[in-house]
Amino acid sequence: MSQPPQPPPGAPTEFGPPPAAFGPVVPPMPTAPPTSVSLPKVRRARQWPAFALIAVGIALVLGSGTVYLTSGGAGAKGGPTAGAAEGTSKGAGSGEQGPPPEGKLLFHQFAPKAISATDRVAGEWATDKVYAKAGFKDITGYDRASGAQLWKLPLPTPECATTLQSTADGVTVIAYDDEKKPTFEGTGVCSNIAAFNITTGKMLWHTSTPVYGISADGTGDAHLFVQEIAISGGTAAAGSATDGGAAWDIATGKLLWKPTAGADNCRDDGYAGGPALVAVRRCGDVDRPSLSVQTLDPATGQPLSTYKVSSAFRDVHVLSSKPLVIGGYPGGDSSGAKVSDIYSVDATGKELAHITIPDEKYAIDCKLEVGTCLGPLAGGGKLFLPTAEHANVSPDVPGHTNEFVAFDLATGQPAPGRVDAGDGGKLFPIRMDGDNVIALRTPPVYGHGEVVRIEGATMKKTVLMQLPNDDKVFNRAIEIYDYRNDDLLYDRGRLYVGDRLMDKSDDEIDGPHYLISVLGTT
Repeated sequence: MSQPPQPPPGAPTEFGPPPAAFGPVVPPMPTAPPTSVSLPKVRRARQWPAFALIAVGIALVLGSGTVYLTSGGAGAKGGPTAGAAEGTSKGAGSGEQGPPPEGKLLFHQFAPKAISATDRVAGEWATDKVYAKAGFKDITGYDRASGAQLWKLPLPTPECATTLQSTADGVTVIAYDDEKKPTFEGTGVCSNIAAFNITTGKMLWHTSTPVYGISADGTGDAHLFVQEIAISGGTAAAGSATDGGAAWDIATGKLLWKPTAGADNCRDDGYAGGPALVAVRRCGDVDRPSLSVQTLDPATGQPLSTYKVSSAFRDVHVLSSKPLVIGGYPGGDSSGAKVSDIYSVDATGKELAHITIPDEKYAIDCKLEVGTCLGPLAGGGKLFLPTAEHANVSPDVPGHTNEFVAFDLATGQPAPGRVDAGDGGKLFPIRMDGDNVIALRTPPVYGHGEVVRIEGATMKKTVLMQLPNDDKVFNRAIEIYDYRNDDLLYDRGRLYVGDRLMDKSDDEIDGPHYLISVLGTT
């Protein structure tokens, strides 16, 4: 990361129209998509049995993905901000009088038919004017008020990596497959990077990822395979887990750093973004690696602070970039899914507290990538965690329930207060809103789901929006989403649910299903 910045091959010198390979941006459609809830036959409507509550409840957290897990507040760069109207809501559990605002399905779009056995359509973003959603080989921007299509950006191949993060001026970065290097099942190597403006749909630049190799100068004939993208401070960093990382200046497409092979045999496993850019760096022997977590200068990649990870860990995850919170499982875990030990770290790289949590007591789910953990959120000096599901207080109520708790990041001790989801419901965090938490309470078998705000200081719950409990609306909007197969955003009083994976076999059995569903009060 100490090499001086070099421009990527073919990087543009100025912004212009989308490259010819992508095709023109499609002009606005003359009409808005249907807003009526009179729907064709799609997937079978159903009640909310216990197993569905568990699967859907966990799945809906996916929109927290990277941006909210690594963001200390709604005002941080790279994360949507909460609307002012959210602070005036009243509802159950808040200690205030008055019914909570009732949400409804505002607009939706059905997904195209899957071409392969499964086709990836992950990625969604929101600005004050536009909601954008990735489809199959394209990204479409919708007017966030009416749902009318504003633009469509064609892609030469399917996208293969996205982030919910964006710059302060509404630019985000995606990765898409290389047309020239097909791999298994007809998909390509995830080695192309592009930046586009979310409001206008304009492609700003695109380039191939750098090559890497075993020689000292880093040369080779294989392009970096992108597995995750993190955005912070005008920089987009791409991690590959096994081959090191690279980063670009989002405004210009200039390559800032790329993988290098040195005598110390070090590489970046991946990155977490948001208000800070954090790398997990791995050095030495594969079986006995030396790990460190570094807060980077986004412009140069140079470490601003370094935290040395205990030798007991073979992999660690960044649960929050600012405040810096990391988690891992001693001894390693081949899936990278477990977290039993959590550490808070200050701005100098000094460890503040060690929080030990019983295995599987909390709803924390991680994959191999650095910034993929779902569940933990941090802000206001606290770490917020949902507990794992457990039996209801009342044995007569179907389903399971959980709670939402907090830990002090300075001491590692449990913080006072907790929020109960109530029999049959479950709480899962979506994102931070300043020092507070925005969370989803999944609906019990007989009742409504809710979007709620939990005050970080007091753990008091306020209902921001009551979700519809109509099989023709809300259940159909989310019943097709499976574990980790959806995106979720809550922004300016609206809940955006987007599909991530199209399944050909499901299409053939159940017919068309939702690509996007947008719920709100107005």
